[in-house]
Amino acid sequence: MCMTDEELKCRLSDFEDGWTERKENIKSTDDIRKTLVAFANSVPDGDEAVLFVGVADGGNIIGVDNPEKAQNSISKTASEWCYPPIKHTARVIGVNGKYIVAAIVQASHNKPHFAGPAFIRSGSQSKKASEEVFNQLIASRISKARPLLESKYKGEGIIIFYWPYGKGNLHAGPKTYADCAVVECTPHYVVLKPPGNNPI
Repeated sequence: MCMTDEELKCRLSDFEDGWTERKENIKSTDDIRKTLVAFANSVPDGDEAVLFVGVADGGNIIGVDNPEKAQNSISKTASEWCYPPIKHTARVIGVNGKYIVAAIVQASHNKPHFAGPAFIRSGSQSKKASEEVFNQLIASRISKARPLLESKYKGEGIIIFYWPYGKGNLHAGPKTYADCAVVECTPHYVVLKPPGNNPI
């Protein structure tokens, strides 16, 4: 459930929270898109990240001249310029006689999200994901592929059991390959290479 207006106002002064970003205005939709993508790729289940527009980095309320336009700009960026689209809630809040916009991003089960390169949250910064982290984000959507990809990037061998006559002939027993290297792993198949043998 999204935060209330009062809860959002409390977040305005929370400088120890890595899930809060403040911007005085929307100078560039690229900057907004980067923050939204970083939040969607990083915020854990049960948490919510907030992007405030109309608030200085020090927490001073600047306000926005056209809050509805800013709200629509954020929503359009999240839905049309991020892939997959980022689910969010954009609200206009009155603070000290001025209006600001709060974009609330919850944990995403459709990550990784893209805005060009993939971004992740590191402390209070939005950073470009390395190739290794990018692959981990991809693997996080496929539970069966995740441990295989982790073994590939760590250079670890895996053990496989192979029933040459099918599991219906259990009396024949399986063949075992130890220390197999993961050559390639996609959402659809895996290529393994036993020591000294051709890929299987």
